[in-house]
Parts: sequence; structure tokens; C-alpha cells
Amino acid sequence: MRFSVIETIYKAGLKDPNLCFITGDLGHMNTAEFRRDFAGRFWNAGMSEQNIIGMAAGLALSGKQAVAYSIVPFITLRCYEQIKVDVCDHNANVIIVGVGGGFAYGSAGPTHYSIEEVAALRVLPNMKIVCPVNPTETRVLTEQILRAGGPAYIRIGRGKEQDFELGYVPVLGKAGVLRAGTDMTIIASGTIGTEALRVADMLQEKGFSVEVANMHTIKPIDADFIADRAKSRRAIFTLEEHSVLGGLGGAVAEVLAELPARPLFKRFGVADIWPEVVGSQQYLRDHTGISAEKVALAIKRILS
Repeated sequence: MRFSVIETIYKAGLKDPNLCFITGDLGHMNTAEFRRDFAGRFWNAGMSEQNIIGMAAGLALSGKQAVAYSIVPFITLRCYEQIKVDVCDHNANVIIVGVGGGFAYGSAGPTHYSIEEVAALRVLPNMKIVCPVNPTETRVLTEQILRAGGPAYIRIGRGKEQDFELGYVPVLGKAGVLRAGTDMTIIASGTIGTEALRVADMLQEKGFSVEVANMHTIKPIDADFIADRAKSRRAIFTLEEHSVLGGLGGAVAEVLAELPARPLFKRFGVADIWPEVVGSQQYLRDHTGISAEKVALAIKRILS
């Protein structure tokens, strides 16, 4: 996915001389073309995320569009005050690209896990939040975010994510349906959408017709989609590679809470604990209860 986002931003920069790119000592091979072709518009600011966001905000307030690119927990939480004050308070045209959402950097340990930042950024006025499911959607939504302008946050995987045909054209702020179904809807966001598809397969074997929806835009959330499914589904479940508090599940719950009637609802995410173990992304998904196997088993128990 990072190759998709870098390629899309690079192509946009060839057409727009006001597009600037700042990286935090990351992606040297990926950004070689930027260094070569964008003289005066590319900076490697090192591991100084507060400075990166400050630089990006300054460029934006000078009429530029600035992209800040680094690993998720460092480009979002280490510099949270700068995002809040320098970017969002000024409604600055800054696009933050976070690489390695969730447990993508699982082997690096808890310092590199990113399971809180969506909740933290979602409360900031003016901020848009996008979590694509695969490289194809990453390209399309990055193009749309660049046109819409910042403040915005794009949360992507680490690399080598599975690409597949979506079955819909991604539109910023509108949920997409990855698989049709009529009994219940699983709403997922980000790369864990592939796990949601596996959950649907497992439940289908038990006779359930499961819709899988991809809520790639967490803010602004597609409230109309949620309200529509609340009228016609037996149950709605959310699945995210993020804390169960404040992210996708929280956003969906806020919409459902204000409806006159709602179906059975359950959030699947990382519990309110520190995951102290280290391992692969899939191992950590399973350990925290958000793998396809664990989610499918839990839903079967809920519906039995």
C-alpha cells in the first residue's frame, strides 16, 4: 500500500508545483524519485515528527499542500499537539500518511503498534480519516484526499498487502460493499477487511448471509449507510485493527445510539489493555481476538 500512496502522490506532484513531501527518515528507496525530481519540495526531516508537522503546517499556510509521511505511532501521537494546534486549528492543507497501521510492525514490539491514533485524531475538528483496504483503494482515495485537501490522515499497511477487485468505486465518505448479504452486516475498516471477508465465509457455512461493508472513511462517517442497515439487518458488527474504544466501532455506535431503533450490535477490536506480546501481524490479531477465526466463533456464540 505504501508503494501505491507514494506513486499516487508523486504523479500528483508532477502536475502540481505546490505539492511538497516531508518524510521522517523513512522510505529511502520509495522516495528516490521525489528527491530527484522535486528539488526544493522534498525534505527528509529525520526522526523529528513534531518538526515535520510544524514544517508541513508552515508550508500549507504559505499556499502549499504538504504531505507528512512516516510510521503511524510517531507521525500521529508523538506530534499530537502540533497536529491539533498547527494543522487542525488552522484548517491547514496537510495530508498525514501513516505507514503500518494496527499491528503491521508487530515484530518491532509495542512501541510500533498503532491501536489508538484513530480515536485521538477523530476528535480533532476539520480532520478527515481514511483507512483503505488494499492498494487499489489506496490509490483512488489518495487522489480524492489530495483534491479535497487537508487536514487529513491516511492510514495504510506496511507493504505487500493483498490486492483484489473491490466491486465498487471508492468514494470519500461513502461506505463500499465488499460482499452482499442480507442477514447481518460486518463493517470493517482498513486492511483487516480481508479478515472480515473470511469471517463471512465461515458464517456462510453455517447458513448465514453476511454482508461485508468497507468503511474506508471513518471521518466523516457514512451515517446514511449505517442507518439504512440498522433498518434491515438482524445484527451489525464492526471489526477494526485498533482499540475497541473511540475508533470505527465507536463511530458506528454513536450513529446507532441516536436512531429510534437499532439491531443487535457488537464491536470487535483490541480490548482496553496493553498487548505486551511480540509477533507477526496475524499472530497479534489472533492474540487480541480480531482474527477471522476468533471473530467468527464469537459471532456464532452471540447468534446461537
